[in-house]
Amino acid sequence: MKDLNQLFQSFETGIRNGKAEKPKQYLKSIGLDYNNLRIGFNSGQFHHRDKQEVKDHYEQLGLLVKSDASVRDSSMTAYTVFGRYGLIFPLIDKVGQIVNYYAYRFDMATPQEDYLNDKGIYPSYPHASTKRLFITPTLMDSASLLQSKALDQREAVLALHNGELLPQHLEAIEALKELEEIIIIKY
Repeated sequence: MKDLNQLFQSFETGIRNGKAEKPKQYLKSIGLDYNNLRIGFNSGQFHHRDKQEVKDHYEQLGLLVKSDASVRDSSMTAYTVFGRYGLIFPLIDKVGQIVNYYAYRFDMATPQEDYLNDKGIYPSYPHASTKRLFITPTLMDSASLLQSKALDQREAVLALHNGELLPQHLEAIEALKELEEIIIIKY
């Protein structure tokens, strides 16, 4: 069964699919490039054709929630899919494993942002030799800063989680023994 790392690989493949024109156009419109950043696309179909035990696994991970929506076959179960038809960004733990997803559902009347859980950091834990750390209010701000290539070799960026500084952020900052400056970007 796929863990969050393996499933994200399928989302990265999904953004490269020829049918994923809308997500590609949206990314282009906001200046983000899936070839330079880790961005995936969840069409909402990753669980289709899987056995029930795999769907149960995804349900335990929080990626699927049983729904009472009607289905064409009464032996099937309907699910609400986390981040359906959305851009997916990975959040990383301190050993580099994906432990969370951020989904940006751009194609809704009002775009929707969701986190799978409250674990991990985007884009990753800063390198131990980081001297200057930029903290952004949103994940998309951090992605834009990364995309800009404005960061020098000993600079890093962290995105707050829904605008909040969580314990993992503090842990990451406290581990930076060469840190000289923190720049908090606000609106």
